[in-house]
Amino acid sequence: MVIEQKFALMADTSEEICLSEAWSEFIALCADAPRLYDHDQDLLIFANVEQSETVRLKLETYLQAPLETLPLLLLPSATMMRKEFTDYGFTSHSNRIYSYADNLFLFTIHRQGSDAQPQQALEQMEEHLLASCSVSGQAIYITDNHSDELMLRIARAYQCSIEPFHIT
Repeated sequence: MVIEQKFALMADTSEEICLSEAWSEFIALCADAPRLYDHDQDLLIFANVEQSETVRLKLETYLQAPLETLPLLLLPSATMMRKEFTDYGFTSHSNRIYSYADNLFLFTIHRQGSDAQPQQALEQMEEHLLASCSVSGQAIYITDNHSDELMLRIARAYQCSIEPFHIT
């Protein structure tokens, strides 16, 4: 499986709106609304930004309340989540694993020469990792977006390099 970008709508926290109930009412009135990809509590998740923006504009008018768009990453089902992951992501109603895209740094680790010790580097990085997964046989590591420099320094100490993993 690949890592995919998805987009969620959520109600402004100052508003007392149950978005899932509002969606049920709205969809009954708006037959041409984009299809909901997934949901979780009060997040409505769409396959792409165009769908989420179309719904956001119509739903804000319907509710007379602002909605916020959140970029998400849909992670592979075999993702190994550490206990801290719950601050950075969630498992949806349909058992899909999502993370908040703006808060994460995804990377791969590579050997730099014959003295490289990638396993030792990963052991040092472990306490900072939020999750890890495999995409097309390549190990992807996930940490807080503020930890990118730390991961780079740890990798260098063990004659390794890291490469940011970009979603295509």
